[in-house]
Amino acid sequence: MKYRSDRVFNVINYSLMIFLAAIMLYPLWYVLMYSLSEPQRYSVNNYYLIPNGFNLSTYKYIIVQPLIIRGFKNSVFVTVMGTFISLLLTSFTAYPLSREVFVGKKFFFNMIIFTMLFSGGIIPTYLVVRALGLLDSLWALILPSSISVFNMLVMMKFFKNIPVSLIESAKIDGYNDIYILFKIVLPLSKAVLASIGLFSAVGYWNTYLPCLIYITDVNKRVMQVILRGMLQAESLAAQTGAVDQIITPQNMKMAVIIVTMLPIICVYPFLQKHFVKGMLIGSIKG
Repeated sequence: MKYRSDRVFNVINYSLMIFLAAIMLYPLWYVLMYSLSEPQRYSVNNYYLIPNGFNLSTYKYIIVQPLIIRGFKNSVFVTVMGTFISLLLTSFTAYPLSREVFVGKKFFFNMIIFTMLFSGGIIPTYLVVRALGLLDSLWALILPSSISVFNMLVMMKFFKNIPVSLIESAKIDGYNDIYILFKIVLPLSKAVLASIGLFSAVGYWNTYLPCLIYITDVNKRVMQVILRGMLQAESLAAQTGAVDQIITPQNMKMAVIIVTMLPIICVYPFLQKHFVKGMLIGSIKG
């Protein structure tokens, strides 16, 4: 009887999971098939599962644009440097706050939590960026958002789970906190580093509003802003009849969605196991 109830539960559970997965994956599949279809056929026949008239003209149009190549390089630079700096600053902040012997721990922790509840806002942040001379610089897209309080809390909880005996043994051997952090703590924290790194990378890759605010030089814009500009230009050209019928604003929109999502989709499978483990352990209250 118990075996039969387990089978019923498994059937219901798997059916529900498959249904939920289909609901979440179908919009992405629909966008991909639409972007690969010929506009005229797709709008008439409305194929949903396979492309109707396989067509890569939209992707070719996007890839050959010089601004796209430049924007891609800018986005890669912002994502790589931003993620590295974010992990560095987050670990430097989380490690001392995870130690009980840190003097002034409560004061600094409360000040950091205060910034999580009350932010400066767009205009004060813009004034600070301008005062630092970072306008029209890619660093304006990196430094203001280089550390997240939420990520710091997750990493701090993870560090608290590391046995204190390891750190005390290293201090007895004469090692300082910098050595302990880089040689002991961080090597044991690959899971949470991968999780927070993925969070930061996705945030930097999708940078849009800061680029509109801080960057006026078109050569320093990130790919998200450039693709949005191309989409607006294509829509205007379609309204005036000055665009080739092979490429329509709707096809352009679908292709842009795929292009912006593709790098993250390619990276995520390699970090998934670390992502789940890091979030699980980092969320356990120590």
